Amino acid sequence: MDLSLRAVYDEIEKRVTPVVEDVVRSDEFATANTVAGQVRGAVVHRIQGVAASVLHLVNLPAGTDVRKLRRQVGELDYEVRQLRMEVAERAHSAVEADDEDGE
Repeated sequence: MDLSLRAVYDEIEKRVTPVVEDVVRSDEFATANTVAGQVRGAVVHRIQGVAASVLHLVNLPAGTDVRKLRRQVGELDYEVRQLRMEVAERAHSAVEADDEDGE
């Protein structure tokens, strides 16, 4: 019998893999995984709420505040770009109108 580490690993893998695959493909595992995900989400949501409250108590912004500000800055940036294009277009139109009047 070959007692190399690789042979031991291969033998264990050959015996364990079908059992693990059966468990992972079972309805019970899918249900447990879904419930675990929901519990994790609820816990994370509560922790974030508590963290936000603590940060607000010491007058610091929470992650939600930063995300909101980033969105607002992005919207303002977009508006400024639109206004710049509009101003440039009007200036260009005014120059063309002056050129036509001057001819």
